[in-house]
Amino acid sequence: MKHREGTFTGYGNQQLYYQSWHPESAAKAVLVFVHGLGEHSSRYMNLVRPLIPRGYALYGFDHRGHGRSSSYHCAHVNDWSEYRFDVKSFVAFVSNQERSLPLFLMGHSMGGLITANYVIYHPEGLQGVVLSAPPLGDVGVSPLLRAFGRLAALMKPDFAVGNGLDVNGISRDPEAVRLYREDPLIHDRVSMRWSVEFFKAIDWTKNHTAEFKPPLLTIHGEGDTLVPMSGSRAFFEKVDHRDKTYISYPEGYHESLNDLHHQQAADDIVNWLDNHLEQ
Repeated sequence: MKHREGTFTGYGNQQLYYQSWHPESAAKAVLVFVHGLGEHSSRYMNLVRPLIPRGYALYGFDHRGHGRSSSYHCAHVNDWSEYRFDVKSFVAFVSNQERSLPLFLMGHSMGGLITANYVIYHPEGLQGVVLSAPPLGDVGVSPLLRAFGRLAALMKPDFAVGNGLDVNGISRDPEAVRLYREDPLIHDRVSMRWSVEFFKAIDWTKNHTAEFKPPLLTIHGEGDTLVPMSGSRAFFEKVDHRDKTYISYPEGYHESLNDLHHQQAADDIVNWLDNHLEQ
């Protein structure tokens, strides 16, 4: 496979790191991947490796405050639209690079929320959308804590706190958990303003589910304790068209592509992509 790296221009003219993987021969389609909170685009080789032999190119980028896009690792935005702008800029960049190819968009966890939110605003030009464990329901934060977060964000919007993630909940594979813990590009910091925008994005996206237009595949582990499956299922049920598929994995944890069932999850994704190239 061929691997490329570079930067593109996101919101506020910030240069964001991206990378792509291509088959040796001409690709038949492109998947753009949007990663989750605190992580980065290099953690998805369990998706890259099955995609490339099947004729797909894959593009991913590191969010602002994440990975190789920033030396200061903290999830922070003043408004969720900054993430939408970044994704829109990246999709346009990829489309310019791969002009004639069908384009799919996929997001995991926070990246799934960003993706769902983005697609409701910008459904155009997408062959289909894949959501992996998106936080689209109750994520276990009380109304009192949310109110405190809103107040703190007014006083010190960029103040950083730990995200409270239980790392053991990402995967049933101890090696995957170890690699996560030891990865220097992974962080656990979020700003107070980010927290406010995160919950606003969940509420808005849930309230506009019926406006989601592209074909949809949602995958989620049934044993996910970090992002309960009930939220993604409720969103899926409210998507107002028939071209949608929901796949759950018994006992699966949060990161389907890094869990014990990663091969099955990757096969399900690639098969769904193939089926939607034929339409």
